[in-house]
Amino acid sequence: MQTIISVSGLSKTYDSRFQALKRIDLDIRRGEIFALLGPNGAGKTTLISIICGIVKASEGSVRVAGHDIVADYRAARAMIGLVPQELTTDAFESVWATV
Repeated sequence: MQTIISVSGLSKTYDSRFQALKRIDLDIRRGEIFALLGPNGAGKTTLISIICGIVKASEGSVRVAGHDIVADYRAARAMIGLVPQELTTDAFESVWATV
C-alpha cells in the first residue's frame, strides 16, 4: 500500500533550546487509521504543525503523497486538511475577519 505521509529523521529544537522532537521516523499508509497519543509536552502538536507546514523542522524531512513539504510546498499542502482540536473565534467578528 502507498505511503501517504513519510517522516524521516525529524527533529525540532526551539530557540530556547527545548527539543520537542528528536529524530522521529514515521510512515503512514493510504487508508490506514493512525492515532497520535501522548502526554502534554510530548511533541504531538509540533509534529502535526511541521507536517502541515506551519512550523519549520530543525532537521529531517516530511513527504506527503511523495511531495516534499519544503521543496514542493503547494502540492504537499493540497493533500493536507487540518481540523484543530480547539477553534478560537470571536462571536462578534465577521466570517472574513475570523478567516
